Amino acid sequence: MGSFDKSDLKDPSRMKIGILYLLGAAFAWSWPNVMIRILKADFDIFTQSFYRYIGASVFLFIVGFIFTRRKMVYAALNLKVLLIPSIIMAIHQIFYTTGVFMTSAVISSLIGRLNALIIPALSFAFYMDERQVVKSRSFIIGAIIALIGVAGVILGKGNNVEGGFNIGVVFVMLGTLSWSIYAVYIKKVIRSIDPLAIISYVSLISIIIFFPLVLKFGDIKSISNVPLKTNILLFGSGILGVGVGNVFYYHAVKYVGTSISSIFFLLLPFSIGILGFLILNETLTMIQIIAGIFSVVGCWMVTGLRRN
Repeated sequence: MGSFDKSDLKDPSRMKIGILYLLGAAFAWSWPNVMIRILKADFDIFTQSFYRYIGASVFLFIVGFIFTRRKMVYAALNLKVLLIPSIIMAIHQIFYTTGVFMTSAVISSLIGRLNALIIPALSFAFYMDERQVVKSRSFIIGAIIALIGVAGVILGKGNNVEGGFNIGVVFVMLGTLSWSIYAVYIKKVIRSIDPLAIISYVSLISIIIFFPLVLKFGDIKSISNVPLKTNILLFGSGILGVGVGNVFYYHAVKYVGTSISSIFFLLLPFSIGILGFLILNETLTMIQIIAGIFSVVGCWMVTGLRRN
């Protein structure tokens, strides 16, 4: 499978496959914010990050060596290429998890959608093929509509957001910035290394980075003090959010590029808002629902670029 090219947007089959991967990633990434909030009472930031990545890494290596053994071995021979993205990913995880701890599942997701602006801006600067996408009228109009939807969700939340706007917002923004840098940087890596292998080794290296942090600032023994179902949720959140979500995202980037992928994920605040309502009792207002529809319409316009 080659890298993304503007001409791919005119291929209906490639676009459909890319959208399916985006939907899979969106579903997987709708859960971590909620799970982080649920697990907050039992695990600190560093402990959560450490064990979530262990769960993701074990799952990914099992899947990788079953289905793509040769590609996993090739990636192992090129670990130095994955060192920088691993550091960026670890920074993102710590900042973003801290932000979710201090705000709420929905608010952190809303702020996180700033990557819809940051990623295209970075892509525009470094990738010629993405410049053509960002300049498209459909992209610009769709992005504006989607961002209006996100703004509506923020303004329509009212005063029932736990924690409100505090220092946690800054941490979420830092986490979002680091993720955007990671997403753009990784595009050149997936041209030579399989996406599954990338996230497998990035997760493994991240564990090594988290280890001294959890020893110094966390509680590595805390998993022995909680029920089995809590540990299942902890490791499961890593498998779903870190493992499955990233694999789908990498494949989506190959089919539709980073800019379209980033705008499409403006849907996440809406889906997380629903999960937050069902699981965390975070309420949705009518304004949020209407604004969520705007986000859907904007994302549809962006992913409909192939028709132009």
